[in-house]
Amino acid sequence: MKILEEGKKWSINCRCRGIGVTGGGCGALLEIEANDIYAIIKKVEDETSEFMYLRDEYCYTFKCPCCNIETEIDGKDLPINIKRNALESLKPGVKEIRVNKDGRMYL
Repeated sequence: MKILEEGKKWSINCRCRGIGVTGGGCGALLEIEANDIYAIIKKVEDETSEFMYLRDEYCYTFKCPCCNIETEIDGKDLPINIKRNALESLKPGVKEIRVNKDGRMYL
């Protein structure tokens, strides 16, 4: 196939906020492209009136080039093809982040 005119590459501007036990990030404003985004598994503590349990949630992240801290991106801000690519690249044994019922994250 011959490309007649290149399309615009997808990107989003995000601030480095950090997730997990590593802390809050450096605050850099970054232009994030599709290949910068990957998925990780978040183990979220949840409870019913009878018991407490962990449930898996997938979250989309990028690693800041300034401080090497990961920041979560809201999935609502991502096109479906970006989310699909991030989930397809998810490998067994990737880092899991646990979140307790108070919203505190830890590894």
